[in-house]
Amino acid sequence: MDRRTGISALIVLFFLISVGIAQQSIGKITFPIGKNFLQQVGDVQWNPVKYYMPVRDKDRIKTGKQSRCEITFSNKKVMRIGENSIVQVTRDQMGNEQVEMSRGRAWVSLFLKGLSKITIKTPTSVCAVRGTVYRLESDSNQTSYRCYEGELEITPYKKDRSALADSSITLGAGEELILVMDFEEYKKQQEKAFKEFKQKDMDEFEQFLKKDQQAFEDMVKKDLEAFKKMQGVSYKKSTFNQQEDSNSDWVQWNKERDRLFKD
Repeated sequence: MDRRTGISALIVLFFLISVGIAQQSIGKITFPIGKNFLQQVGDVQWNPVKYYMPVRDKDRIKTGKQSRCEITFSNKKVMRIGENSIVQVTRDQMGNEQVEMSRGRAWVSLFLKGLSKITIKTPTSVCAVRGTVYRLESDSNQTSYRCYEGELEITPYKKDRSALADSSITLGAGEELILVMDFEEYKKQQEKAFKEFKQKDMDEFEQFLKKDQQAFEDMVKKDLEAFKKMQGVSYKKSTFNQQEDSNSDWVQWNKERDRLFKD
């Protein structure tokens, strides 16, 4: 076999190995609800998700309205995404999963503390953890985190999104973090949500304003003043009301699913 033939054989072998790695399953769909779809790398078509469908490197998953999807990885790592979410799943050279979430919300549970690792990337930040339970919601301008067990290490992007910031923020159990890239846009979003609430039930809103208008205005002002700056990015770290949080249907469902994995 001459040198040219040997090089060609090596190229073909490398290609076959690369294809094999790409086709390896790094997880599976274990509990889909509603309309969920999966797009394989290199494919433009979104295919309906089915129970125990394999998830491979660089696959994308999206959920429809009133839909949820649970993905289980190795080492008892579980991620559940809520409605109207889009994520892409990859695996790094160390064998750890990385999830890029362009929008939506997710719940992440790592049951083997100290052994399980997963990195979540959003348009505003990167969160790297080992053995913890937390949830997040994200869009192009802001990301919010709530930690239930363990610790999170969250690194925001710089204001221009060219690179990660030089410092990270540590979040412990019972704490919440809100990261905002464009604070003026965030205030507009809050005003829009306020108007939608106002239009939803005008009678109750009018009664609310008559009784607690000043208290409400003080609360909004205090909330905005609580934000700090890190390399141009606004953030607010605080504890959250766990009793109020537990009333959420999203939280209740995820905790119930988590109990099944612990049993």
